Amino acid sequence: MEKLFIPIILGTARKDRQSENATQFILGEAQSYGFNTELIDVRDYLWGETIPAWVEDERTSPWKDIVNRADGFIIVLPEYNHGYPGELKILLDGAFKEYAKKPVALCGVSGGGFGGTRVVENIRPILTGLALVPISNTLYFSKIEDIADKDGKISEQYLKDGAQKMFEELAWYGSALKTAKSN
Repeated sequence: MEKLFIPIILGTARKDRQSENATQFILGEAQSYGFNTELIDVRDYLWGETIPAWVEDERTSPWKDIVNRADGFIIVLPEYNHGYPGELKILLDGAFKEYAKKPVALCGVSGGGFGGTRVVENIRPILTGLALVPISNTLYFSKIEDIADKDGKISEQYLKDGAQKMFEELAWYGSALKTAKSN
């Protein structure tokens, strides 16, 4: 069977972002798992305004092309004041019908002890409203500054184990929904 294409979205454009360490960890683990993947950095999609999904705009075309090709997504999102970054919402709003019935896994990131649990719960209804299918297995990166070494590398076994469970569920939904949509 063809490998699933699962883009990994780094959901913040903040300078000196700690979420980049979590994203690099997820990218490496996803490649080892066998996903065909690429890193989507919201910094590359800062349009300066919300562009409605139904508007044909050359700025959103590259994003819509990625979404059309994707079999699912992984979003690494930091918790900023109990919510998600506005630039992530602008990116997500750049497409709509292209998301239909595609699974999405979430990875919360925070400097505190809860690992972004509030941001994950905050964004789930938004993703459902976009017709995405949020899976239940979620990865939480608590105290991100403490789990990354001086080079930004994360090697915690519990995160590797959690990533594998998340990937298994994402692969199941990705394959099942891809098959169902093709029938």
